[in-house]
Amino acid sequence: MNECIERVLSLPQLTPSEEVNAAFTELVEKVVAHGEEPLLCDENRRHQVQQRCAVAEGELEQYWSRRIPGADNPWAELGAFPYHENYKELTRREIGLLGRAGLRLCGPSEVAMIGSGPLPLTGWWLHQLTGARITHVDASDEAIKLSRGLATALDWPGEFVTGLGQSVALDEGRYDVIYVAGLAGETLAEKQAIVDRALSALKPDGRLIARGAYGARTLLYPGFDADALEGVQLMEEYHPTDGVINSVFVYKPAQ
Repeated sequence: MNECIERVLSLPQLTPSEEVNAAFTELVEKVVAHGEEPLLCDENRRHQVQQRCAVAEGELEQYWSRRIPGADNPWAELGAFPYHENYKELTRREIGLLGRAGLRLCGPSEVAMIGSGPLPLTGWWLHQLTGARITHVDASDEAIKLSRGLATALDWPGEFVTGLGQSVALDEGRYDVIYVAGLAGETLAEKQAIVDRALSALKPDGRLIARGAYGARTLLYPGFDADALEGVQLMEEYHPTDGVINSVFVYKPAQ
C-alpha cells in the first residue's frame, strides 16, 4: 500500500494519462481489497492522498465532459466512460435506500445535487431510472458550463446552478431529495453548513442523502461522523464491500 501511495503522491500532474490512470486504479484496487478495517496512515498523509484523489477525479470528469459532446455518437461515448457502470450501480442502490427510508422517486419528483461536478452521472442515472427532475449545483462555473454542454449533447433535461452549497439560492420547500456529494464539505462543520442550507429547500417529508467513506476507503474520500449532523435524523446507512467506493447516509429532517 505504501508504494501505491508514494506513486500517487509523486505524480507530476493529474490530467488523464496511462501513468495517472494506472496509479489511481492500483490504489483503488488495494483499498477495496483491504476491506472495512481502517488503514494505519498518518492523518496528514491521508489528507494529501484525498486531495490528490479529488483533483484527479475532477480532471478525469472534465476530460470526459468535453470528450462526450465532441464525439460523433455522444451516447456511445458516454458508455465508454470507465466508471459509467459504477455510477449507475451506486445510484440504483441509493434509490433502494430511499425506498427503505419511505420515499419513492418518480416523474414529478424534484432532486437537487449539491457538488454535482462537471460530469454529473448520478443526476443522469437518477433521471433515467426514475424520471425525476434534477437541479445540479456546483461551486465551479466551469463545472456547470461543462454539465450544460453535456446535457445539450445528450438531449437531457435538467437545471444547472452555480453556487456554494452552504449559500446557494434554492427554492424553499421544493425538493423531495437533496444530495450532498462526497467532496462537498471536507470537514463536519462544512458539511453541516451545507445541510443547514439544504434543509430549507427540502420538503417536510423529503430526504437528504450524504455520501462519504468508511474504513480503508477514507484514504480516497473524507469520512465523517454520520450521527453528528444536526437538524436531521439518520434513517439508512450503507457501506459497500465491492468496487463501489462511497458510503451512503439517508436522513430525514429532525422533528
